[in-house]
Amino acid sequence: MIRVLVVDDHPVLRAGLEAVLRAEPGFTCVATAADGLEMMAALRRTRPDVVILDRRLGDEDGIALCAELRREPIAAPEVVLYTAGDDDPQLDELARAAGAHGVVGKTADINMLFDALRLAVRGHRAVAADGQGAQTA
Repeated sequence: MIRVLVVDDHPVLRAGLEAVLRAEPGFTCVATAADGLEMMAALRRTRPDVVILDRRLGDEDGIALCAELRREPIAAPEVVLYTAGDDDPQLDELARAAGAHGVVGKTADINMLFDALRLAVRGHRAVAADGQGAQTA
């Protein structure tokens, strides 16, 4: 069972991801968080295998939060960044430098997100840009 923490500042998106993860065999959503502070508390409390982390959390930068999360001494889970069409051409490079194992666009098919999560927990990098399947990178 892959244990997932969902971090996004939009409550409907968090609830939707939680619901689809609970319905998908092999996944369980152990917690959700709306910001970096909630994320770190949930991380320490639940010790997920992987975190779906929004690229932009209000005023917080998901890439900076990813780097912080990956330095967590207790349990540093894998991270898949979830982005709403970020136009930064260096996003994958920035995500990789911060320790993320994948980048998935929010308009990508949900199965692409599932594939990216599965690859991440096996230590493989996954890129699932909008409209493309999760592939190792």
